[in-house]
Parts: sequence; C-alpha cells; structure tokens
Amino acid sequence: MKRQGFCGAAALVALCTLVFAFPIHGYLWPRSTAEFESVARVLSAESALTGVSRAQVQDLAELMRAGRAADRLLAPTSGGDSIQEFVVQAPGGRTIPVYVRLPGRYTPNAAWPMMFAMHGGPPGSEDGARQSALRMVRVWAEAAERAGWIVVAPAMISTVARDGRTQDRLPYEVFHPEEARAVISAVRERYRLDPDRIVSTGISLGSNFSIGYGAAHPDWFSAIVPVSTEGDSREHLLRNLKSVPTYVLEGSQDRNIRGVGGPRSLQQIMTRFGYDLNYREFGDRAHEGFQEHYPDVLRWLSGRTRQANPREALRVPHPGIMPTARRVHWIEADNRQAAFRARVTTPTHIDIEARWAGELTLFLNDELVNLDEPISVSINGMTVFEGQIERSLLVALQEARRSGNERRLYSARIHLAVPDTRESLEAGQAFWASLDPQQTEGQLSFWEMYAQRALEERFPDVGFTGEEVAIPGPGVEWAPEQVAVRVTSVSTAGPAGLRSGDVILTLGGEAFFRGRGGVASAYEWLVRELRETPQSYSLSVLRDGLPLSLTHVYQLGPYVLPAESGN
Repeated sequence: MKRQGFCGAAALVALCTLVFAFPIHGYLWPRSTAEFESVARVLSAESALTGVSRAQVQDLAELMRAGRAADRLLAPTSGGDSIQEFVVQAPGGRTIPVYVRLPGRYTPNAAWPMMFAMHGGPPGSEDGARQSALRMVRVWAEAAERAGWIVVAPAMISTVARDGRTQDRLPYEVFHPEEARAVISAVRERYRLDPDRIVSTGISLGSNFSIGYGAAHPDWFSAIVPVSTEGDSREHLLRNLKSVPTYVLEGSQDRNIRGVGGPRSLQQIMTRFGYDLNYREFGDRAHEGFQEHYPDVLRWLSGRTRQANPREALRVPHPGIMPTARRVHWIEADNRQAAFRARVTTPTHIDIEARWAGELTLFLNDELVNLDEPISVSINGMTVFEGQIERSLLVALQEARRSGNERRLYSARIHLAVPDTRESLEAGQAFWASLDPQQTEGQLSFWEMYAQRALEERFPDVGFTGEEVAIPGPGVEWAPEQVAVRVTSVSTAGPAGLRSGDVILTLGGEAFFRGRGGVASAYEWLVRELRETPQSYSLSVLRDGLPLSLTHVYQLGPYVLPAESGN
C-alpha cells in the first residue's frame, strides 16, 4: 500500500488505519533500534503533526490505547498455577530474575491489572531471594486468580546482605526505582498489561520500597500496598503520595521493626493530609503476611486506577534514600531540589507555587486544560504565559515513549522561567513554609538507616570542602537564594584541576541555594543517585573571575569492612 503524504491533513482523520498503525508501533514498540530510528526520522520531518485538532489527537489516543499488537506479545504457555520465569538486565548491568503468574483466563487480546510484589530482606543469599520472590507469587496467587490479576515478583538478589554485619552495620543494596521500572517494562513487552492498573506491594523491606517508589514516582502506580511495613514519619516525603492510594496491613505485635509507631505515624500524617488511605492494624498479628485479606485488598483496588491527569501536581524534596523525580505527572523542574505545587484552577488557567526552581516544563492535554482557547499560567502570583498552545502528535508520541506508557498522552509542551524577583521569592518561601511538618519525625527506620550507612561507606565525600558565598558579579538590591561555593580544600580523590579558592557555581548542572547545605547538599543527592557504573559530572567554576569548566567522574566504591577502617 502506498503511503499518502504521511499524516497529511486528510490522513489525520483516519489515524486508525493500518497506514499509520505501523509507524506508531515502530516508534513506541520497535523490534529493533534501526526500526525506531527509521520511524523517528519520518515523524520528525512531518510538519503536519503540529497544529492538529482535538479530534485528531483523540484519534491518535484511541490507536495508542490499543497498545502493543498482540502478535508482538507472548501467548500464555499455560494458565492456572504455572509460573513463568525470565531474566531482566537492568540499567547498570544488574541481572534480575523475575517470576510471573498469569490468571488462567489470560489472553493477550485484553489488558490486565498487575501486582508488582516485592519480598522482604535483606535475604541471606541469592537463592534465598529467589525463593522469597516465588513465595510472593504464591501468596497472591489465589486472590489474583479470582480477581484476574497478573502477579510479578522480582528476585532482588542485589539486596543480599554482605559480610561484616554488626549491630550498627548491615551492608546491602537498595532495589532502585530504575530497576523496578526495568522489570515492569520487560513484563509489558511480554504480556498485555493495563498501565493504569499497576500496583506496587511488598512485605517488610519490599513494603518500604513500595512507599519509596510511590513518593519518588507518584505517576507510576495506581496504588501501593505496604504489608508489615516500617512506615514513615517524614511529612515532606509522604506529601508526595497525594495521588497514590495506599492500603496498609500491619500487626501491632510486629517486633521486626523499630515499633508500630512508624506505620501509625504514616496513618496519622496521611489522614491529616486527606489522602486516600486504608490502614488496617491487627492487635494479634506480628511481622507476617496477611494472605487471607488479599481478596479485600483487590476489591479495594478495583475502583482505583492511576491518576493520569490530576488537577494538582505536588513535588516536595526530601532527604529520603529514594528522591522524588524531577517530573511529577504533568510538570517537571530543572533541578533535583525544586519544590512546586501546580494546580489547574480553570479550563484555561494554571497556578503554580515554586521554590528553588529556575525553569518548569508543563506537559498538557485537553483533559487538563482547553487547548482550543488561550491558556494563562502564573508562577508565584505572577503571570508568565498567556496565549495559544498548539497540539502536536509528535510531542504526544515522544512523551508516551519517554514515559513508557501509551496512555500517558500529552500533546502540548511549554517551558516557563520562574520569575526572579523579590515578590516571587517571598511567595516561594511562603509556599515552602506552608509545608512545614506538624509532627516530629521519628527515628530513621532500620531499612533506610542501614542502607544509608552502606552508601556513605562506599561514597564518603565529594572530594572537596567549601563555604557558601554570594555569586560574584553585579548584585541586586535584594538577596537572591542562589549562591555559590568557594572551595576551601580538595582531596587527592577530588575533581582534577579544582583548586582551593575556586568558586563553584553548579555541580552536575545543579545550583546551590542559601541555607540548603552547600557541599553537604551536593553530597546528599550524589550519594543517592550514584551507582557502581562511573558517571561524569560537570562543574561550572569561576577562577579569578574567569569561567572554567571541569568534569569529574563519581561512582560508588567498594564496601569497607570495619577492620579495614580501623574501627
């Protein structure tokens, strides 16, 4: 069949034809890199993809909603109690065994909800991790079979405890969010999942990972189900669960956590926030599973799909081991430290409060705002945009591919600078003050205390020390929050070429802000995002008033046994 002027005005009316279906599948679900690159070249050169109508975007949405073609998915080898096994190569090179149980009536012609179930730990061996993952599949099997859910359990062999365990030291790896996403993506390549009904659950350590994932990526899951969890009492972290329904199962006799005060704090805080929470605590239960209650859990979950386009998107930075992503739903910050709350107040207006952000990117669609009308956006009380925003099918495809979710469709994208004025600063400060915790934070949970110590053991410092200073240059009549760091010392392992007296403006593209900790702040986010794989970071430096660019490679080092450290 000859393609008619690919996606010309007439062809846009019939996007659901086979002529256009092939490019979509080649772009979103390519069989090879070459196939994707070929389709991407065609799409990027097609001007008719921009300035399209609402109806044309809806046609594309319908085609995308069908998802990956059935002939690109696996047919079930058998149903019922059969457990499929495969291996995922995650970012950074880790190997993750994955176990999948399909409901007996599974067919790739329909989309199915999925339970992403993580075991406890840290396990004592890789085999122990595999057996724990298999148990997670089996304890959910009966309820999932009746309700028609796929159960997926990764064997988190990376979390196996290392040698040298003491009362204060339990070295183990966190199962990182990008690894969880790699597993989910691999499952989606094989089976038909409903991306709006993916739930993260876990017992013990796995439950804590679920809370961490929900707060770090609130747009990934339709809900989380922590079982026998240590909970959390950090209000800044928990605020990020605004759009994540949460179902907690806990025993008040649990002795494997610091105390039931942790999950109770989570319950009290989320209830005060008015978040969607179902907290169930059993006075006669301890640190265990609650298998007999899983049918109730699935019934509760059946009415809760992922909030694709919430009218409010909230990002609250915190020092937790899993930092909140720079993008939350339909708004993204230009740095790791930014705080923002964005609200669609009318079909044609968006109001944003922000602090520690230089630029924000909005991803919009007709479910959020009326793109047929001019849109206005205010940041910290100041209007920063007024005008028409064009829809683009290319943007919609790019964002769907970037998120790995064909139902996350945003057909418009705009970049906005946060006003750099005294009034804007004061409004941002007032917004942040409104988030001040009202409840005293409890002691750090065992799982994160040990994980944090393990990271600090492997990455003790950034290789230099420094003090906050005003950014050199013409000043303003009021003190802006962005500052610089004057280097006071550089270790032998520090950035090559860096000298005492140099002024660092940014590290890894990240600015420094007054009162945020300077070098300590940089260490805080570096230690959380570093992996074994070396990663290069740029440093923007002033030396004797002249700009200088340096680079330094950071990575996690080896564990240091207590005897080696002299303790």
